[in-house]
Amino acid sequence: MPFGLKYDSIENYLKSYGKYIVRQARRLLKPHDATGKLSSSLKYKIVKDEDGMYDLQFLASKYAAFVNLGVSGNKGRRTYINIEGKRKLSPFKYKTKQPPSAPIERWTKIKGIRGRDIKGRFITRKSLAFLIARSIKSKGIPAVSFYTQPISWSFDTFKKEMLQNFKEDVLNGVKLFKKK
Repeated sequence: MPFGLKYDSIENYLKSYGKYIVRQARRLLKPHDATGKLSSSLKYKIVKDEDGMYDLQFLASKYAAFVNLGVSGNKGRRTYINIEGKRKLSPFKYKTKQPPSAPIERWTKIKGIRGRDIKGRFITRKSLAFLIARSIKSKGIPAVSFYTQPISWSFDTFKKEMLQNFKEDVLNGVKLFKKK
């Protein structure tokens, strides 16, 4: 830390901003998260290096990247909203393999979804899961942009507030320096 400055104001602001982004991400994710496991995996972490630089990291389970950015199918492209607020093509794509049926089977059970054939008879959950997986392979998974959208909405305010908090920390450091 140069001149013994303490960055309490910046740290407090980064904590509140991290909590805000995670809260907004959970709100956006809620209708898309059947079990709640993905929402509960959302966290933030503030890392400070030896030079005094801060890094605000947003964490989640491995599956979160696919939900956040979407996955293109082999017959259609999916887009997501980046932190600048612009639509971009998803970096993920199904080519030859389709998603596993077991998680889709559990999802249909949680949601209470039952499939029917052409004659109106119920089909097995396994068959329904296979059909849904095949459709996902073809069409892809739409992006929720649960982390990128809140960052995009609040980034201008974040920059202004961050500058204000830095100014406050510097002024407090100068006051401390004068007292010594």
